[in-house]
Amino acid sequence: MNFRNDLNEKQFEAVTAASKFNRIIAGAGSGKTRVLTYRLAFLLKEKSYDPFSLLAITFTNKAAKEMKERTISLLPELNSKNLQISTFHSFCNYLLRREIRVLGFPPSFSILDESDTKLLLKNCAEDLGYEKSGPTFDYAYKFIGASKTKGKLPGDIKEEFLNDLSKKALALFKEYEKRKNAQFSLDFDDLLIYTVLILSSYPEIKAKYNNRFKEILVDEFQDTNDLQFKLLTLLAGKDTGIYVVGDPDQTIYTWRGANQKVILDFDKYFHPLNTVILNENYRSTSSILNVANTLIDKNKERVKKDLFTNNGKGSEVICHEELSDIGEANWVIRKIKDLQKIKNVKLKDVVILYRSSFISKTFEKALMENRISYRVYGGLKFYDRKEIKDALAYFYLLLNDLDDISFLRIINVPRRGIGDTSVSILKKEAREENLSLYKYVKEIFKYESSLSPRVKNSLASLINVIEDYKVRVNDKNLSFSETLDSYLKKLGYYDYLIQDDDSEGERIANVKTLIEDIRSYLKENPTSTLDEYLQNITLLTSQDAIIDNENTLTLMTVHTAKGLEFDYVFVVGFSDTTFPSYKSVSEGGTKGLEEERRLAYVAFTRARKELYITYNKGYSYATKSAHLPSRFIKESGIYHVDSLFERDLKRFDSTSTIYKINFNSKEPSKKISEGRNSTVVSFNVNNQTKWKVGDLLTHEAFGEGKVLEVDGDIIVVDFTNFGIKKMLGTHHMLHKKG
Repeated sequence: MNFRNDLNEKQFEAVTAASKFNRIIAGAGSGKTRVLTYRLAFLLKEKSYDPFSLLAITFTNKAAKEMKERTISLLPELNSKNLQISTFHSFCNYLLRREIRVLGFPPSFSILDESDTKLLLKNCAEDLGYEKSGPTFDYAYKFIGASKTKGKLPGDIKEEFLNDLSKKALALFKEYEKRKNAQFSLDFDDLLIYTVLILSSYPEIKAKYNNRFKEILVDEFQDTNDLQFKLLTLLAGKDTGIYVVGDPDQTIYTWRGANQKVILDFDKYFHPLNTVILNENYRSTSSILNVANTLIDKNKERVKKDLFTNNGKGSEVICHEELSDIGEANWVIRKIKDLQKIKNVKLKDVVILYRSSFISKTFEKALMENRISYRVYGGLKFYDRKEIKDALAYFYLLLNDLDDISFLRIINVPRRGIGDTSVSILKKEAREENLSLYKYVKEIFKYESSLSPRVKNSLASLINVIEDYKVRVNDKNLSFSETLDSYLKKLGYYDYLIQDDDSEGERIANVKTLIEDIRSYLKENPTSTLDEYLQNITLLTSQDAIIDNENTLTLMTVHTAKGLEFDYVFVVGFSDTTFPSYKSVSEGGTKGLEEERRLAYVAFTRARKELYITYNKGYSYATKSAHLPSRFIKESGIYHVDSLFERDLKRFDSTSTIYKINFNSKEPSKKISEGRNSTVVSFNVNNQTKWKVGDLLTHEAFGEGKVLEVDGDIIVVDFTNFGIKKMLGTHHMLHKKG
């Protein structure tokens, strides 16, 4: 390994920085993962740091795994056992398993995922006499999430300043925390909140970690929220170096708490600060980067940089317009087929990106009709499938008999004749005895329960099976995977899946896959336990499920695509009110618009070889009119000329037109390519006419007309022969009269 030869000048400067506090502004595709892994290697090899003294934080488990593998490949002789590279949540889980006793919790606490959290909240709402769904519950769910993202628990909220709806939400918040703590469970937000609480309240624990870490490195720092930043400051001792890598132009998660100011104003917290800007892009062509640079330069709150590349100009960025969402989807499918046929492109190298998930429906239908293999990410994950969550609930109960959420999930799965009335009675009686549901049922014959003998016997049989396998699962002489498999058989779960319309056996196969995954994990990590496996899968993110080796077309939201790259990128549904989002702009104003622009920048910079932007003129329910092209098209320098007039004249012929615009050239317009069902034309636009209401004009195709409305470059014209049309005032076929 040669640091000087392996890195470009700016990367080398970043990797070998001698400053205590370093901020690396890493543009898209500039090699930030390379810089982070080489920084780790530099500290370990050149500075002789102990792996135990370093902490690297990433935002996905997938990124953490990749970074660790790369670091080990650079230093094959390294004993990587003590090298900690993890997400914020995974690190907090690591710390809490060792320190949470000071808060009265056992190290074996359970972690609730999103669905478990909602289920517990619904149970709390029902017991408080609230509706389990509807506006009040939805508001309370958001209220609790927003409070915890800021690090606030119920005791931190002043009730006297709340309206009636917020007071109901706070009451539900209190009950939720009470129930969750009683079963020794934590939700995702608790992992951060409780870690910060311990480090803030127990100086001896804080000192232990302050003295341990000589440098803390944080990836994707632009997505850090205030609570995560506070955790960072608590972990850092007076001698701890801080090394953050990120790109303010890719801050796209402010809606879930990310604070862009943290990276922009980092020098206010850690100084003197050394800043290195990485702006050489190794991913994309210059055509793609020019579009991305031109767009993001419109933002005000950013660290100024222009990405450049030595990859060559590459293909022009294409922007395509269609009359309808179906037409847009069909054009994209035809283009993908052309790429396969002409350039031998593999489906796994193609992605369709969209701002909002609802857009995927039309594209999925078109892909199915054309028998093109695809996968939607951000949809239902493997671990969110019903049969997987059922099996996991049974596994959780082997480890934690305070876990009411898991117990309620499986109490009647398979069916045991235990209805809602019996469950309500059971919950009430367990609360009166101040016991978890499992512990109450385990001793149910000691109490004067009003449950029927049949229900009590059924519950006792369930407990007997679980208790039996609690012993077996800890027997070192028994095969772990076979024990879990036998456990589910004994419970009748496989028979239940067969009877529950599982004719193809897919759900049983999924459960078997889960057990095999547990077996593989424990084989690869011989010192680990089932408890650790369950902790790890609870902390998985949507990106961790992404499989790279399948030859399948990918569909995903731009948010999910963060950190990924593909040879061929289609950004679809690129119309105003959709991208940028009407809601984001109307609620967030200028800040909302800047975030939407950053989101488009992220979408564009996922492309390595070719970038396609598409939109349609279909009906918009937001504006109650036809879609308009996204304002980001013009801001990107690929201004799309409205071509609907040609299709009007051809009675909506399916032939479509793509335009690449050059505003400044005085050369004549020219056709640059032609395909089976499309014509690509390059226009040099010199029409800089300023329009006002009442102006008379002529159009080379539509004839004479009068301007009725003016909205920037968009004008509404009443044509004598063709009626009212909305179009671009800069169109080369328009001429002002008089």
